[in-house]
Parts: sequence; C-alpha cells; structure tokens
Amino acid sequence: MALLNDHLTAFLLNLECLDTEGRKVAIENEVIATGGTYVAPPTGDTWASHVMEIALHGVSAMGVSEEEAIRNWTKAAHRQCHGMPPLKSVVPFVPFPAPRNHAEEIANARAAAGRA
Repeated sequence: MALLNDHLTAFLLNLECLDTEGRKVAIENEVIATGGTYVAPPTGDTWASHVMEIALHGVSAMGVSEEEAIRNWTKAAHRQCHGMPPLKSVVPFVPFPAPRNHAEEIANARAAAGRA
C-alpha cells in the first residue's frame, strides 16, 4: 500500500482524471500548496528569453508552452515513481459524485407516499 502514502503518485493519478485545463489548475494549486515553482515567460512579451518551467515534488521540467511543460513534468514524474503501474491499467477511484440507486429512490418515495 505504498501508493496510498505517496503524495506524488496520488497526485499523478488524480491528474489522469482531468482535462488539459484541469491539469493546469491542479498543478498551479499543488505548486502553491507545496512550495514548488511555476515560472512562465512574461505575457505579451514576444521576445521572452526563457521557457516555461515547473518544479514540483522534486521533479523539474521545461517546455516552450504551458502545455508542453506540464506534459514534460508529468512524464518526468512518472519516471520517478518506479512502482507506479502503467497509466492505461490504472482505474482511478473518484469518490464523488456518489452513484444514485434510482430503484431504491423510487421505492422510498412510494413507501413515503403510502403506496408500498
């Protein structure tokens, strides 16, 4: 159960459930929460001399865009998690929303209405 106690692995599994914009927001929040770095070139500056850089959970990556930096960081983080199974074989557990049991809801409504 080492995966349950490994924050990097848990974070990577959660990233797999998100779209591109969700991954960006999740990484930005994780950087704020854990003291990482998320350095982007200045906006509007077409002559910026540096690339996007992400350093989080001891993993660093760069890219010419945010999307590429996030993709490179994710790949580097997966390489660092030696015991992590391949992504295609992982079915992430999403605790919300809870699935609804419509048959039970109907039965409860009928019972409450006195038509049991």
